[in-house]
Amino acid sequence: MNLIETKDLCKRYGQNLVIDHVNMHVPENAIYGFVGENGSGKTTIMRLLTGLAEPTSGSFTLFGVGNKDRNIHNVKKQVSAIVEVPSFIPSLTALQNMKYLELYQGVKLTDEQRMELLKKVHLDHVANKKAKTYSLGMRQRLAIALALVSKPKLMFLDEPMNGLDPEGIAELRELLIELNQKEGLTILISSHILSELEKIATCYGFISHGHLLEEISYDELQNRCKKSLNINVSDVEGAKKVLEKLKVKEINLFPNGDIKIYDNIKTNTVVVAFAKAGIDLNSINSNEESVEDYYFRLIHGGK
Repeated sequence: MNLIETKDLCKRYGQNLVIDHVNMHVPENAIYGFVGENGSGKTTIMRLLTGLAEPTSGSFTLFGVGNKDRNIHNVKKQVSAIVEVPSFIPSLTALQNMKYLELYQGVKLTDEQRMELLKKVHLDHVANKKAKTYSLGMRQRLAIALALVSKPKLMFLDEPMNGLDPEGIAELRELLIELNQKEGLTILISSHILSELEKIATCYGFISHGHLLEEISYDELQNRCKKSLNINVSDVEGAKKVLEKLKVKEINLFPNGDIKIYDNIKTNTVVVAFAKAGIDLNSINSNEESVEDYYFRLIHGGK
C-alpha cells in the first residue's frame, strides 16, 4: 500500500511552473529519500501534501483518501511534518512546549507519556530546560518529539540534517531508523547530505526543476550504481587517445587529470597501455557510485 500517491501534481507561482506533473508513490513503512537540488521542488511538494499550499492542478491521496475528499482532514491527523524550520517556542521548556502543543491539537498526554517521548529523542535529561538553550541537534530532536505527540503514521522531514555536526547527524539517523523499524512510522525525508540519506532510505525519489525523474528502491539503486575505474594522469588528452584505442566508450574526463572509466576493463590492461604510451599514471583505484553520483548522472542524462 502507498501512503502517498500524486497524479500529475502541478504547482504554479505566477508564470513559474515549479512542480510539473509529478507522479509520486511513497510505500507504507518506507523511509523515502527525496533527493534534489535547491529549488528542485522538494519543499513545495511537502507543502502541497501537508495542506500548507494548494495544487494548481493534479491531485494526491494520503492513506488512499483524495485531497478533495471531505475526509482528508481526518486523515491528516495521522500526518506530522517539520517543513522548512522546526517549530516550537524557545522561551518554554521541552515539557512546556509539549503541553502547549497538546492544547492546540486537542491531545492529552500523561506526564509519563511526555517523558517517554522525550526519552525516545534523548532529551529526557533536559526536559525542564528552555528550548533556547538547546544545541541545533537538540532542537531538531525536540521538533521530532513534538511531531510525535499526535502519534502519526506518516512524517515529513524537510532537510532535518542541515547544520548538524557529525554527532548530531548520527543521533538523528539512529532515531529515524528506530521510529521506522520499531514503530512502523513512514518517513518522507529530504536532505542534501546524501551520504547520510544513503544509510537510512529504503527507497528514493529523484527530482530536478520540478520534474520527478525517477523513483527507485534501495536494492534497485544498489544494482544500478555503476562501478568505475578511477585514474589520475598528467596528460589527459594522451590518456584519452589510449583509451579510445582500447575501445573504451563510457568515460568522464576532468581538467585536474581525473578520469572515470565505466566500461568493464581490467586494471592491468589500462596500466600496461599507459606505460607503453609513456603516460604517467599518478593513481588508480576502483570505486562504486554513491547516491550523489547516481543523481548527478541522472540529471545530466547519463553523461
